[in-house]
Formats: sequence, structure tokens, C-alpha cells
Amino acid sequence: MKKTILCFIFCTVYLVALPQGMGWDLPESWNLNLAEHPEIFHLPPLDTQLILQQDSINDLDKSMPWRYGIEMQLDLNMWRDGLWTTLPNGAKIWRATIHSADAMNLSVNFSDFYLPPGSKLQLYNQERTDVTQTFDHDQNRINGQLGTWFVEGDIIWIEYYQPPGTPNTARLQINSVIHGYRMGRVNAIIGEGKGFNDAGACNYDVNCPVGSDFDGKKDLVKKAVALLNLGNGYLCSAALVNNTKNDKTPFLLTANHCLQNSNPALWVIRFNWVSPVPVCGTGEESGNLQTNFTISGAELRANNAKSDFALVELLDRIPESWDVAFAGWDNSDTAPIFEVGIHHPKGDIMKICRDDSGAQKVDANGTQVWLVGGGTHGSGNGWEIGTTESGSSGSPLFDENGRIIGQLYAGQSACNGLENNNDYDIYGRFGVSWNTGTTSQTRLLEWLDPINFGSATVETLQNLLNTPDFEITGDLKIYPNPAKTTITVMNNRYPHLSFQFFNVVGQRIHSGSLSNTMNTINVTNLAEGVYFLHLMDEDSNDSMTKKIIINK
Repeated sequence: MKKTILCFIFCTVYLVALPQGMGWDLPESWNLNLAEHPEIFHLPPLDTQLILQQDSINDLDKSMPWRYGIEMQLDLNMWRDGLWTTLPNGAKIWRATIHSADAMNLSVNFSDFYLPPGSKLQLYNQERTDVTQTFDHDQNRINGQLGTWFVEGDIIWIEYYQPPGTPNTARLQINSVIHGYRMGRVNAIIGEGKGFNDAGACNYDVNCPVGSDFDGKKDLVKKAVALLNLGNGYLCSAALVNNTKNDKTPFLLTANHCLQNSNPALWVIRFNWVSPVPVCGTGEESGNLQTNFTISGAELRANNAKSDFALVELLDRIPESWDVAFAGWDNSDTAPIFEVGIHHPKGDIMKICRDDSGAQKVDANGTQVWLVGGGTHGSGNGWEIGTTESGSSGSPLFDENGRIIGQLYAGQSACNGLENNNDYDIYGRFGVSWNTGTTSQTRLLEWLDPINFGSATVETLQNLLNTPDFEITGDLKIYPNPAKTTITVMNNRYPHLSFQFFNVVGQRIHSGSLSNTMNTINVTNLAEGVYFLHLMDEDSNDSMTKKIIINK
């Protein structure tokens, strides 16, 4: 594999052309000094005390999705509202700005969405520190609906760009905004506002060791687990699942109860939200990783309350550059020797739990489940490592072989300080979901075994079977160059990207992590001249160097 190496002694520097990451162009207005700005749409304030009172009850119930935001109705149309700007070359920009006081984050739902070829849409916050993926013609849906991931802050900008000569056929109609009051920075008004690092103290980050008999499997299957934004202010967990064709059809498995009052067309799925600095049941704060591996939109394929499962198919294929996986499964309904759950409790960074007692088959008021015994239910003493919480709903349960055997339905397991409360959890059984029901809309069989292979098991499939050279797959954008005060690195590919910043004589000036989607390097105090930004993917040890000009 080709490597690019810094060699200041021989004054040899390899400068690599970085292709733009898929969907990561900057908003066009950021490079323009536009004099006019759109009028801000102000949403009405929320009754935060009532919200907290409701959450104090709902957060205890794993049989319902976890609420992080309130959906607020809005009627905003691009041809009636916002601001159009025509550029000298004939291109056009439409912008709209929405404000919801004291929101930690905001996202929008489009009831009518159509973009002509060549145009694009992006959403970002007031500070321009958080920007969504770039939406284009490929995200047009037959039903015209689309949901977006949220951006931080209480002001969200919606920007549409139309190149010269593009017909005026775009349609953008926003019918609701999700005011996120959790899953962000602590909000002084709500007081005990929750979100990142808010799961119980006894939780284990997914990168914590859970046993040599599973750690190797975990490093693969965790790549299938996702945080599921239901488009209505609620969250669940889910997992990509493989099928017998091994063709990377983007099937996503979650809980049937996550369908309650939600529309899969508005779902947004986030992968690879994993702490680079894991905390293992000690109550400390996990290190954050602000990735934006998100995909919008899904279509329901099958669901059944008998085992509380829902299977959807994502409307977009998984990009080839994403380091995710399609989890294997076992439909034999054989009791596991031990089992592991991987999930996103309370919308937090990915966690893991393990039970060594072996789950049991039980009937939970008509729902066929695996019982992780604890408390007064079944044998065992709950999870030996970690726990699940509200928001873990729909998360996968893996057997000792790393195959999915169920998804979280309900339970009473929780943290009691740094300890698990030793209570129970229940998961809908994959083996029951497989062929219970009389049609393909009520079972998994036809979707996950489309070739009638008949096998009881399928193994996990990696999306990246081989890692090409770093410089070829580098979904990175570095700007501005020349720079004056800061350099921004947009990273949509490498969860463990690090950097070293050198002057021309080889002295290291800065170093650190670039694992977030948007990363800033401060160069305010540097003198004018030539510098070198050395990047390394710590997973593969591939590296590259970029020449940076500082021009005051």
C-alpha cells in the first residue's frame, strides 16, 4: 500500500489532491458576501416544565421511543417565503432562517421536496460550525417527503443553490421543525437538560472490553448499529442486517413500537457514533466524536407485534466509502450461551452490555421474547456488564457468535449509581420474527432470504472489504488555503484521523485529533509562510501531507 511520508531532510513533500467527500461541499453563500439576509421565522416558546414532567415518567419506559425534541408545525414554502438572491453568473440561492428559542438543536421535515439535477440543499447553524450532508437530486422521493438530521443551536439556516441555466422546478415545503431540548449542550433554562454523556453511570462505551471471547466480534458488529431519529422528536436504536444474497441491500432492523406515530420516510439514521476515549462503567464523561454518517429516508418492509420487530429498507444505498457493516443473524431460535447488546441509550454515544447467564424464551403478554433474567423475572442477575435504557429500544441482541437473535422490546434494567440494578430486559426474538405471519409484510423470511437459501445463519458483511489507498478514498476537505486565522478540516470518512502541523524546518507546532466531521486548527499566532499538515488514519496507519500557506 502506497504511503506518503514526511521527509524534511531531503525537502521532499508529496502533495495529494483530496477529492471532496460525498455530499460535503460547502454552502455557496459561505464564499460570498451577500448583503441581504432572510427574515427570521420565530417559533413559539415551549412549556419546558410540562415537558420535564412528562419525561420524568416516559424515560422509565423502554417500550416506547425516547423523546429528545418537540415537533412544531410550520408552513414555509421556498416560492413564498425566505429570500432569493440571483448571482452575477445567473445562479440563484434561496435561504430561510428559523429560530426556536433555547433549542439545543434543530431539524426540519419537508412535506414536499424536489431538487432539479445540479442543484443542492444544505442546512447549517448560525455559527457555521455544524452543517448537514448535502442533499441533491438523488434524494428526491416518490412521496416528496424528507427528514433531516439536526444541527446544534437554536437557529437553523436552510440554503438551496441552483446553478445557471437550471429550470425553476425545485419544490421545498417545510411542514414541521423539531425543537431539540436534549442531545446537546446543557441548557440552563431546562436546568437538567440531557443528551451526550447523559446515559447512566454504569454504562460501558462500546469500545470497552467485554471479554476476549467477544471483543473481536464486537469490533465488527458495532459498525452495524445505528442511532435512529424517527423524525418526530423521538429516538430508537437499530442495526443494518445482511441477507442471503450478501448484496448490501440496506435493511435496517428495529422495534415495532418505534413505528408508533412515526413515518419511516422522515427517519434519519446515524452510524459510527463511537467514543474515541471509552469510559467503562466509571461514570466519567466519554470522549465525543461528531461524525455525520447519516442517511435520510426509509420504507417499511415488514413488522409484527408478535415479536416486536420492524424491518425497513433505506431509500439510499450505503456509500461505498463508509466503514459500516451488515450484521449477521441466527433464525434458529436457539438459546444463546451468553448474549451482548449494543445500543444508544438516551440518545447517547454507543454503549454495550453483556449477560453471561444465557437468555430464556418467554411469552411477555403475547410478545415472544428473550428474557435477560433479573430481579423477580427468570434466572440470572441482570446484565453482568452495563445496562440498557430508554432510547435503546430496537437495539440488536447478539449471541456468543456475534449474530443478531433479537431487538430490545422492554425491561427494567437500569443504573443504580455505578452499578447495574440487576433487573431484567426483554428482546423480541429474531427466530419468531423470521416466519411468524402469513405474508411478507409480517415476517423477515422473504426479505432476508430472497434467494430461498434456507440457511439458519448468515454472517456479518463488511461494507469495506478492502481498504484502498488513503489518498484515493480520503473524504476530506481542507480550507481555506491560504489561511489567516484558522484551518478547517471536514472529515466524513475517518473516525480516528490525527494530525501534526509542522513548519518548513520540521518543527512540530500543533498536533491532535481530527475525528469530528468539522475540525478547526488555530493558526492565528503563526507567521506568514509555508507549513505542512500531516494527516494519519490511525486505523490503517496510512498518511498524507498537505502544504498550507499562511498569508496574513
